[in-house]
Amino acid sequence: MGLFIRLAAVKGLRKKVEGGCKRRRRGIVKSAGSRSATFEEIPEEVLIEILARLPAKSVMRFKCVSKHWSSLISSRYFTNLFFQVSSPKREPRVFMFLSDNEHLCALLSNNNNFISDSYPHLNQDLTMPGMGGCFVNALRGLMCFRVGREVRICNLTTRQLLKLPRVKSNILDEAGGEFRMWNYFGHDSVHDEYKVLSTVCEVNEEERVVRSEHKVLILGLGAYWRSTQSTTPPPPPHRPYSQGISINGVLYYGAWVDKNTCVLMSFDLTSEEFSLIELPIEASIVWHVHRANLMIYESKIAVFEYSRLMTECILDLWVVEDAGKSKWSHKAFVLPSHQLMQCLSFDVLLMHNTGRSRELRLSGTSIDRTKVSSIHAIYDLEKNGVSRGVVIGALHPKFSGTRSLHTTLWDDVESIMCLKTLN
Repeated sequence: MGLFIRLAAVKGLRKKVEGGCKRRRRGIVKSAGSRSATFEEIPEEVLIEILARLPAKSVMRFKCVSKHWSSLISSRYFTNLFFQVSSPKREPRVFMFLSDNEHLCALLSNNNNFISDSYPHLNQDLTMPGMGGCFVNALRGLMCFRVGREVRICNLTTRQLLKLPRVKSNILDEAGGEFRMWNYFGHDSVHDEYKVLSTVCEVNEEERVVRSEHKVLILGLGAYWRSTQSTTPPPPPHRPYSQGISINGVLYYGAWVDKNTCVLMSFDLTSEEFSLIELPIEASIVWHVHRANLMIYESKIAVFEYSRLMTECILDLWVVEDAGKSKWSHKAFVLPSHQLMQCLSFDVLLMHNTGRSRELRLSGTSIDRTKVSSIHAIYDLEKNGVSRGVVIGALHPKFSGTRSLHTTLWDDVESIMCLKTLN
């Protein structure tokens, strides 16, 4: 009860606190009553719990109250607490990143609650200078993408954009500008570190992967690319194919080892060890025809493929039961045709991973001479239906006439992490 009384008192002081930031009253403001209240009267642990439940914009403004408040709010402890504490004022927002993998891009969002509003309208253009290129992934309020040989991280709440050092590789230097690069962005919860994995490979005329190099960068002051700290033999040369999914500190992604052989690679974000998981024959064949991707199913990594979706409304799923023995189980889901008809009518239909258990993302794109329209839906396998999504007509004026457009839809919470002072 005492916490709620203090919380009410702080809320009453909130407007005057913000005014005090400008007037620099040395941390002292007057309450609505006759007596004065000081922040020193509130125990610091209670103050931290209160601040962790406020919206990100309010918390960032409170950094100007004093050097102590600024240091407290900028600390890694408070940043993580802010991410972990749930608050009705900080519901996830939906984001969509559109790119032609070159110069055109757009980051769209919504004002509404993505969870309560099943079909929010993306009415905010959050595109920032420096955005573009290839989308990598997003997590914990941060978005990662690559422009050429440079990986960039963006805080979607504070609107900070961090450019990482250019990736250095012997393969890149020898390729003379022709290179194949994939990047993955993950969080090592053991050491509380954000890591970027970069893989560069060389492929010969027979489409066989001759060699591959793997570099890791840990976000922080003086960040640099280095070789992985793996103590086991290096992974076989491979070319990543899919976006990655992290489960319990392990990053998974699909890869090619030659023209006709696909595998599932795992990368431990703490030990930085690679492992190869052989795909079942059926999954390897369908992956070869570009109709497969990754998802989380019952806290396990799984490969889903949808070559039978448009004809039979069937989704096939292979679940990793034992990674060490490459043991898989198979499941088939019959999706209701009436929910898929709207998506199936589009020119291009794709299914992507989402990182949420039993959920996958279905997207369709229709292109004509004047505009690009798109539909995106989150499909829940447990409920066997579309749980939420967005439909966009006249997608974005600057994409008119674009024939190759890549879109990614996700929802995420706010982050107050200061990218420039990560340590």
